Amino acid sequence: MAQKKSSEFDKVFSVWDILVIAFGAMIGWAWVVSTGDWIQRGGVIGAMLGFGLGGLMIFFIGLTYAELTPAMPDCGGEHVFSYRAMGPTGSFVCTWAIILGYVSVVCFEACALPTVVTYLFPSFLQGYLYTVAGFDIYASWLAVAIILAIFITYINIRGAKTAAILQTILTCIIGGAGILLIVGSVFSGDASNLDGQMFVGDNGGSAFNNVLRVAMMTPFYFIGFDVIPQAAEEINVPLKKIAKMLLLSILLAVAFYVLIIFSVGLVLDSGAIEASQESGSGLVTADAMAVAFKTSVMAKVLIVGGLCGVVTSWNSFMIGGSRAMYSMAESYMIPPVFGKLHKKYKTPYVSVALIGLLSCLAPLLGRKMLVWIVDAGNLACCVAYCMVAISFVILRKKEPTMPRPYKVKHYKFVGAMAILMSGFMVVMYCIPGSAAALVPVEWAFVGGWAVLGVFFYIGCKAHYGKKFGTLVQVANDELDKEYALERQAAASIAASEAGPKHAETTVGEAEVSVALSEAKATTAAATVTAPATFEYHLPVDIVFGAGKVAQTGDIVKSLGSKALIVTGRSSAKKTGLYDKVKDSLTAAGIESGLFDKVQSNPLTTTVMDGATLAKSDGYDMVIAIGGGSVMDSAKGIAFMAKNDGDVNDYIYGRKSGDEALPLVLIPTTCGSGSEANGFAVLTNPDTGDKKSLRCPAIVASKSIVDPECMMTMPKGTVAAAGFDAFCHCFEAYTANNAQPFTDALALYAIPLILESLPKLYAGEGTLKDWEQMSVAATIGGMVIGTAGITLTHAMEHPVSGLKDVTHGKGLAALAPAVVNATWQGNRFKFGRLARMMGGYTAEDCAEKIRGFERSIGLDLTLSDLGVSEEDIPWLTDNCLKVSPANVKNTPGSISHDDIAELYRAAL
Repeated sequence: MAQKKSSEFDKVFSVWDILVIAFGAMIGWAWVVSTGDWIQRGGVIGAMLGFGLGGLMIFFIGLTYAELTPAMPDCGGEHVFSYRAMGPTGSFVCTWAIILGYVSVVCFEACALPTVVTYLFPSFLQGYLYTVAGFDIYASWLAVAIILAIFITYINIRGAKTAAILQTILTCIIGGAGILLIVGSVFSGDASNLDGQMFVGDNGGSAFNNVLRVAMMTPFYFIGFDVIPQAAEEINVPLKKIAKMLLLSILLAVAFYVLIIFSVGLVLDSGAIEASQESGSGLVTADAMAVAFKTSVMAKVLIVGGLCGVVTSWNSFMIGGSRAMYSMAESYMIPPVFGKLHKKYKTPYVSVALIGLLSCLAPLLGRKMLVWIVDAGNLACCVAYCMVAISFVILRKKEPTMPRPYKVKHYKFVGAMAILMSGFMVVMYCIPGSAAALVPVEWAFVGGWAVLGVFFYIGCKAHYGKKFGTLVQVANDELDKEYALERQAAASIAASEAGPKHAETTVGEAEVSVALSEAKATTAAATVTAPATFEYHLPVDIVFGAGKVAQTGDIVKSLGSKALIVTGRSSAKKTGLYDKVKDSLTAAGIESGLFDKVQSNPLTTTVMDGATLAKSDGYDMVIAIGGGSVMDSAKGIAFMAKNDGDVNDYIYGRKSGDEALPLVLIPTTCGSGSEANGFAVLTNPDTGDKKSLRCPAIVASKSIVDPECMMTMPKGTVAAAGFDAFCHCFEAYTANNAQPFTDALALYAIPLILESLPKLYAGEGTLKDWEQMSVAATIGGMVIGTAGITLTHAMEHPVSGLKDVTHGKGLAALAPAVVNATWQGNRFKFGRLARMMGGYTAEDCAEKIRGFERSIGLDLTLSDLGVSEEDIPWLTDNCLKVSPANVKNTPGSISHDDIAELYRAAL
């Protein structure tokens, strides 16, 4: 099964929602302001035929969307279609183009709306400021534009459903205004008004050419149906019905435009239309409404409908643009910050906010400038349409077995017509003298956007490495029947795990039974191979609580009278913790000295230097103040102070010892868990080997776990240390050596980490969060002391040994790839981990870990840490050299080649 992830969006859009979003996007302000121009170009019947022909052109393109959208109902629409057909580069071009189209319309509508207000209230313009490209900008005009831009942005951040409700209300107003005009024309219109304006042209040939002139410009009024695939992941509708609603929205838009043209022609004769066009406002449709109902009030009613059209178009393209940006960010084609979803509203709020900011700034450029930008955006949309049409044909060849809930008949003909129609529109923008040809300023905008795209393409590809252009499909229950059944079973398991009051489920008992039996059958051999036997021994004495470090002297005075305090080079002194401990020791009558040579990824040579000092100066206990590196160094020093030779001999088992000085550990990071086990991870600087000294003698005599000691950690350290604790717990839980006691402890600790660590990273944590994280980190140390660690740690130790990177960052780079390759070894446990993180099944686990990493700023690759392809042979060999037991402790069978491939996957 290809790697898939669960959707992070809420499915909130109904059938009606998607219909009004698409229809509202296509029906903007043009039907109010441009109908007279259409009639004068082609005549009433000619313009109607032109819109029908243009609608037919768009309908072929819509058919390709109708097949692709339900087949790939992921956020981003065009991004996914073109990726599956053309790969990352084609996808980048297609999505980058459609974003320009959407953003340009949003910015244009920000200027159009206050312009509509001006039609309603001619005295509205107050406070002249300046002129841009012949367009006068007033303070009142700017204020309305910016306030509405902020409002639309807020609505879209608040949630997709909120935006859909607004869309529904406004679309109903548009429809109501249009229907009033149509009904009014039926009762007040006169067929004689059509005389002389049914067609424009001296003969049949010229009339036909004028129909084509209208048809050539009409497709640009139908841009907007493509918003549906952008938001497909949020649609709660049977997939086949999505396709039907997409096509229906095009048909309704065509019908709306055609009927409006006919109604205006029925009410106004050619002279009246010409007079209205020359009156200055050019609002022929509004004038027709006034004539139909014999009152100017109704003209303003129709203008209000047009104003609603501005907002619906604005709102729809805000939805589409933000989802397109989200999809690119998810593929690391633009910075991943644009892929962040709001925790409460589940909207891509960063992308929405950026488009909203642009819509606030756009009015400063004036309406004329925005006309140029939107023309450039229309070309970009047509380019994207053409690429989607090509993708439609490619995917029929490339993925013939892809499930297609709505499958278009005669795909070769439909595909060819869609490519020709969209290609024709692109060409019309490029041919000088055509009705749609871009002017030099508009080409400058197109070129600028292309240059910006090249910048992002090259920059993101260089910065994110192999993550650039990745695409993880979203699992869909309707398309993936087996996956859906397993997810249903998992949901039932999750409910039962949550307790009796949550045990109700809507899943059929028979379905759950089948799914559970299948899942159990696949793991039975792995889970029931032998009678359970285990041993559990943990003699560490833990003193836990805020403020406990101030009592260090009293706590440790029974252990000795002269303490060697081991620290890093400066942090314990800067925070005042060293002085606090030293003063407490002095008050208890304990003499102390300092060894402050420990660095990150501690060295065996540092341990030997510290042990030499401890022996020569007669220290009788060792106290560590610091993170895992300091505590592991202190363990090695305490051990070598009582044993002869080199510490490397004991690490590799060439010698053995069972004595160490009394050891006191005071952790200042909540991650390593070293305070709760008998391991000391040390690096040999001569070989780069990073391996553990293991001995019961180096289990701490006292571990003072004071959450207040952790509070000075920088956020990056909090994240890296906390993720180390998370890995300890999930690795011990899934390890082959796991046992009931370690499982119980790990399952207690993991939710504490998932809840508290993101808060601490964001600077929002309370003392309770520090306490929970400290407890969880200590438990992490306990469980790996018994169950051990697995492949993630085994593969990371060579990385930090070779590159001297932060241990937690190395783990973050490796964990998703390792879990994705090993979950089959214990489907039940990895499934349970996935459910703790919001997933359902074991397949979700890797992606959920990646999501957790994003929440704490650790979305990293090995390439980000300086690892290259050339390092993989050494890393692989060293992993098997220093950590064979950890590899063996991993569920499933892991070979030398498997490890090498996993390193590559994590680059």
